[in-house]
Amino acid sequence: MVTDDIKQIKATVLNVIPDERIGGPQQRVLQVAKRLKDSHFETIVVTPKGDQTFANLLRDAGISSYQISSFRRLPNISNPFDVAFWFFCFIPCTFTLIRLINKTGADIVHVNGSLSVQVAIAAKLSKAKLVWHLNDVRKPRLSKPILLPLLYLMPDKLVGTSKAVRECYFGNSNYAKKMTILYPPIDTSRFHPDDTKTEQHRREFGFSPEDKVVGIVGNLNPNKGYEYFFPAAKLIKQSNPQVKFLVVGKRLDTQKSYWNKLQSIISASGIETDIVFAGHRTDIPNMLNVMDVFVSSSTGESFSMVSAEAMSCTRPVVATRTGGIPEVIEDGETGIIASPRNPESIAKAVLYLLDHPEEAKQMGLKGRERVLENFELEICVRKHEGIYKLAKQS
Repeated sequence: MVTDDIKQIKATVLNVIPDERIGGPQQRVLQVAKRLKDSHFETIVVTPKGDQTFANLLRDAGISSYQISSFRRLPNISNPFDVAFWFFCFIPCTFTLIRLINKTGADIVHVNGSLSVQVAIAAKLSKAKLVWHLNDVRKPRLSKPILLPLLYLMPDKLVGTSKAVRECYFGNSNYAKKMTILYPPIDTSRFHPDDTKTEQHRREFGFSPEDKVVGIVGNLNPNKGYEYFFPAAKLIKQSNPQVKFLVVGKRLDTQKSYWNKLQSIISASGIETDIVFAGHRTDIPNMLNVMDVFVSSSTGESFSMVSAEAMSCTRPVVATRTGGIPEVIEDGETGIIASPRNPESIAKAVLYLLDHPEEAKQMGLKGRERVLENFELEICVRKHEGIYKLAKQS
């Protein structure tokens, strides 16, 4: 239920996310919303109807949420029916959001994603302040003639997850000056080095004390670059037979063909018995602490929250040079940045860390220091407060 004690709240924020499945933006919203309660900002979360995992986490945290059936995930552009249905729902969704804004008395609408135009329209028609938050580094094709003017003119505050996002959308244009950079938060009290359950989980996954564990975390979709991780795993295994691989992430119903492709790659590599698929896990800090080296093989990341979480657990990180990753990792200092879509480059970096354990340890320690100084949750919460206050004053 939405709180009735509105008088004690500086602002009610309707935070709208165009995907109900748990991921980086959802984690950010959940973590920040819990902390903003202490500053008298009430957050109400809106998502499409579907998977209940995120909704349950919000409920457990005492955060109100709504799932709207007319609010659709972004369509698969290769599916004409999917695209047509998304447009068909556009106007009904807009009016549903207007009613919800009025019902909750939201002062601010915080919309996530570049194509959530219906949310922005609903905010403007309801006379709520609009914070428009861009999370991706894959700019839509229609962005220049249609989207960029909207992003510049409509929001009271324009926010980007990283400098890479700002560069992707606006380059060096005047539009870029309007964007505030807001890095995602890392809860360092939760993501920290802890070996109390490491032995238990190593036994769970069948790893021996002598095994070195190279891990990756992320739902199994093409953006995470698993088709490059597994060939890299083969090369790593050839050079170091004692290595095992831990994959933490959910198989998505929408990515069946991609899963089949990965199965073919794994089968051809001959390392099926060396890979453990842990599936969806809620104990990600424990999973990271099991790993000797963490890998992000992504092909497009606005930030790579999980790389920063691994750094916070003092894990040495290998991540591909894409999007905002160079803003997270200092190459050669807090991790190693490899070439994207390049299994050989990923394997070479991982093997270097395995062969130089003391240097890898120092990178892990420096990585946590970097997270504490730049990406800690409290930093992100205070910045949200500042953005909301400025939006209300505009």
